[in-house]
Amino acid sequence: MSSVFGLLRRKPAPAAKPASAPALPAWAAPLFGSTLAPRVADAGEVLVWAIRGDASTAVISDQFKANAGDYHQRYAASDHFEKLFRKGLEATGIVVAERPLVLDLGSGSGVNSIVPCMRLFPGARSIATDLSGELLSMLAAYLRTSGESEQVVCVQMDAMSSHMAEGAFDLVTGAAILHHLERPQDGLAAAARALKPGGHAIFFEPFDGYGVMRLAYERILSEAQLRGDPLDPVVERVLGNMIIDTAARTDPDPTTPAFKALDDKWLFSRERVTAMAEEAGFAEVRFVPNNDGPNLYQLIAPIQLRLATGRTDLPLPDWAMSILKSFDQALPPAFKRAAMLEGTIVLTK
Repeated sequence: MSSVFGLLRRKPAPAAKPASAPALPAWAAPLFGSTLAPRVADAGEVLVWAIRGDASTAVISDQFKANAGDYHQRYAASDHFEKLFRKGLEATGIVVAERPLVLDLGSGSGVNSIVPCMRLFPGARSIATDLSGELLSMLAAYLRTSGESEQVVCVQMDAMSSHMAEGAFDLVTGAAILHHLERPQDGLAAAARALKPGGHAIFFEPFDGYGVMRLAYERILSEAQLRGDPLDPVVERVLGNMIIDTAARTDPDPTTPAFKALDDKWLFSRERVTAMAEEAGFAEVRFVPNNDGPNLYQLIAPIQLRLATGRTDLPLPDWAMSILKSFDQALPPAFKRAAMLEGTIVLTK
C-alpha cells in the first residue's frame, strides 16, 4: 500500500465524481447534511473523505500535520483509554444502545477513541472526524489492515460545524479534544445536536487540579536552588514550562493573543463544564475522576516529563520525589477526586 503521507501529497480528487468512484457505506450516507468527496484514496478505496466545498476556518498546529507521526507515537494509549471508558460507564451506570452509531470528535489517529469503542461496543459504526488528514489516514490504514473499514468512516472536517445530521447518534465521544478549542462550548453544542434524545456523550479532559502539580514543581525548583543541587537542565526547563503552562490554562482569558497561541488551552473546572453542558442542552452531566491513588503526584511527574520530551531517561532526584511524596501524603483520596487532574465527563441529552 502507498504510504499515507504520499497519498496526502497527491492532488485532491476532482469535484466531479466518476461513475465508478467508491461510495460511502449505506449506513453512513444519511448521517451527513452535506456531500462528501474523496480526500485520500488508494487502490479504488477511499481512506479519508472530506466535506465537498467546505470552507472551515478552523486551524491546527504542525504537531497534528507535519509531525502527526510523532504525535501518534507519543500519545497513543488505546488500553488506557479503554479502561477510562469502562470506568466511566460503570461509575455512571449509563447504558449505550446496542450496535450504536458513534460520532467521534477530534479522532486524530483513532487509537484513543475509535479503537476502544470498537472493542467495547461490538457492531458499532463510527464516524471519525478530525481536521488532520494525516492522522485520519493512519486510522484508515489501520482499519484496512484489520478488515474493519466498513464500520468506520473517516472524514476530514471541523466537527464543530453543522455538517452532521441532527439527532442521529447514540453516542458522541472525544478523547482530549475540548481543551484544544477556543470555545469548548461549541464542542458540547455539536455533541448535543448530533445525539438522539437520551443519548450520551463521553469526553476525557484535563482539570484544574493540576494546580497541585504546579505548586509541587515550584517547590522542587526552589529546593534545587537552596540545596545548590541543580536539576538536569532539560528537567528544569520542563518543570518551569509546566508551571507556566498550568498558570496560563487555569481560568484563562480567551480574548488574549497568548490564549489563542496555546495548543492546549484549558484546564477545566467542574463549574465551567457544568455551565457549558446546561447551555448546550444536556439534561445531566457527571464527572468521574480518573485517579485518586496514594502515589498520584509521584506517578504523574515522570509521565509529564516523558510526554514533554519523548525520553524515559530523565528521573527526578530522590529529594524531589520526596517532595512529591509529601504532597501525596498530605492530600487524601477525597481531595484528589475533588481536585482531579484528569477526568471523564459523561453527559446525557
